[in-house]
Amino acid sequence: MVKSQILPNNVKNRSLIDAITNTKKELFIPKEYYDIAYSDSDICISNQRNLIRTFIMAKMFEYCNFQKDESVLVIGCLTGYSVAILSNLAGYIFGIENDKEIVDLATKNLNNLNILNCSVIYKKELSSGLTKNAPYDKIFIEGAVKNIPNSLIKQLKDSGEIFTVVRNEEYVGDFVRAVKIDTKISIEKIFNTNVDHIKNFMI
Repeated sequence: MVKSQILPNNVKNRSLIDAITNTKKELFIPKEYYDIAYSDSDICISNQRNLIRTFIMAKMFEYCNFQKDESVLVIGCLTGYSVAILSNLAGYIFGIENDKEIVDLATKNLNNLNILNCSVIYKKELSSGLTKNAPYDKIFIEGAVKNIPNSLIKQLKDSGEIFTVVRNEEYVGDFVRAVKIDTKISIEKIFNTNVDHIKNFMI
């Protein structure tokens, strides 16, 4: 997967590549998908939501430039695969999901791997983020949104960043970097990509 999908997408961060290589994706997906775990196929987790394909996620993470002293919120982390990867790159990772069974599964997965610098928490409304542990250095939304709500901007540190895909129902989305400046954000488009919507963000 690294040689055929990730490296050809110009991912060069060695720590990121090592983190992906050392994280067994099959531990985070249903057994019926084991045969395609490392292909570029969609892997459905629940409610018509798929894991972001690993080569796309790697390309996104390359631009996020996570640092070892940073606090990161991952919104819509599903079974914890992204959280496990990021646990190697940042200080502490908070993941949130709106499906209690998926939260339990993600927690079990991360505990089984003895990953200590992360936690996955149930939140009914993903777009509200996680105020309890704010402010964050970075927020990564694992899916496409129509817009970035003010509630998340408030949870960033000064000059903090939100990374997500912004798109409407018809348009192939833009992976963006949104930097907090005072109480607002400045958005930079990075590359085009198509990932699943998170319905809670589509109002």
